[in-house]
Amino acid sequence: MKNLFKRAWESPTITTWFSYFAKSGSLLFVLPLVLTQFQTEEVAVWYLFASIISMGGLADFGFSSTFIRLIAMALGGARDVLVIKKHANPQSNTGAENWELVSKLFSTMKVIYIAVASTAFICLAIFGTLALKRPISQVNDQQFAWLAWGILIAATTVDFYGKIYSNYLEGLFKIALVRRVETVFKVLNILSNIGVLLYSPSLLNLVAVNSFWIVTNTVRNRMLAVRVYDGKLSKFANHPFELSFFKKVWKPAWRGGISGLMSNGLTNLTGVLYAQMASSEMLASYLLALRIITEVKRVSNAPFYSKIPFLVRTRAKGQIDKLITDAQKGMLLSYLVFVLFVILLAFLGRPLLTILNSNVEFADPLLWFLLSIAFLAHRYGAMHMQLYLTTNHVISHIADGISGFIFIVSSSLLLNWVGVYAFPLGMLTGYLGFYSWMAAKYSLESMNIGFWEFEKKALAPPLLLMTIYVLIFLYICA
Repeated sequence: MKNLFKRAWESPTITTWFSYFAKSGSLLFVLPLVLTQFQTEEVAVWYLFASIISMGGLADFGFSSTFIRLIAMALGGARDVLVIKKHANPQSNTGAENWELVSKLFSTMKVIYIAVASTAFICLAIFGTLALKRPISQVNDQQFAWLAWGILIAATTVDFYGKIYSNYLEGLFKIALVRRVETVFKVLNILSNIGVLLYSPSLLNLVAVNSFWIVTNTVRNRMLAVRVYDGKLSKFANHPFELSFFKKVWKPAWRGGISGLMSNGLTNLTGVLYAQMASSEMLASYLLALRIITEVKRVSNAPFYSKIPFLVRTRAKGQIDKLITDAQKGMLLSYLVFVLFVILLAFLGRPLLTILNSNVEFADPLLWFLLSIAFLAHRYGAMHMQLYLTTNHVISHIADGISGFIFIVSSSLLLNWVGVYAFPLGMLTGYLGFYSWMAAKYSLESMNIGFWEFEKKALAPPLLLMTIYVLIFLYICA
């Protein structure tokens, strides 16, 4: 029992789950209070805040995932920032942890994230404010709502710069440590949210409390970063900024940035666009559905995404068979968690909100069904893309760029005909039309393995379960 507890305590997947479940605990404990204590207009603004902040995350422009991957490569012995082919080149790997390269990456990261944080602040202050003008005009306390937005912008800017510490920790594969501490802080965050909503419910107070924890998390991650590996971070030399080295980092980063813009960016943009045309009731319902399925996706990410730095090192060492086995296990569990949650919510979501006497309705069955299928298609492509990115050859800008274009065109054509359903239909068209199969093609080829040989242990079981859900849905609709 003691060994079992120790393994769970040190497992990146299990501790990531603890953290994600803690974050998703806001759906169980905070969401019901938000839906009953706030007016529909305030609920819409609250979730629109979240959508805009997520879009502001595009200012990161792929640097976060790039630095995590490069630090992991350096820890795996990489001599320089490079692209790993099907098998690692022995001459490109020292076989020992390359702390000199880690130090150089961290110095470069500090300079870059000053620019990233500044860009995020400007984008949120200008474009975020413009997007909020109409929704905030519909709430009672408009001045407090705008003050809340200003506080959130300031806290988010601090959080952006603080990514240098979380990137460093995750790149060093200290994921279990980060997630354990993160879980405790998230529980405290949820408890403070509950306190505000029970004793002093207002949009301003809720934003202020959450902003406090955003800043606190940055301070926490810095303290952890300084402690790990016997405090190597505090001993790093302060390398001067080198344009030639920055270009090596920039090449995969900007491609990842385009990818984020055309995937998560467009998903959150649907909420912002819908806010300009829909009623508060319809907007709140759509944003709630988007938030819930995003949280489901986040929880389902844990088994696979928590292992990405480890998969990068496995690829760098040329251990392809182990890479395949570990990836299959992570993907299978990730798919199963996602499918089980969306099916459960399909049947229980609306009754639960009715019991809570919510001021916002759960998404209608067709909208939830389409969102579930679209997000599953994205999960498939995204995990294969991440698996291929362990080579540090970034093609996600092409996959997301073309699928994003397909999404924009198809959604625009369908919007006047089918309303809000145009958004998930557009997502599905883009993912199935290009993104998913392109990501899988490159991923599988990089490991020299066939589609069925890989997917029979990864996608097949959850896909069967999802097919049963589809048949049940079609039977009910008929």
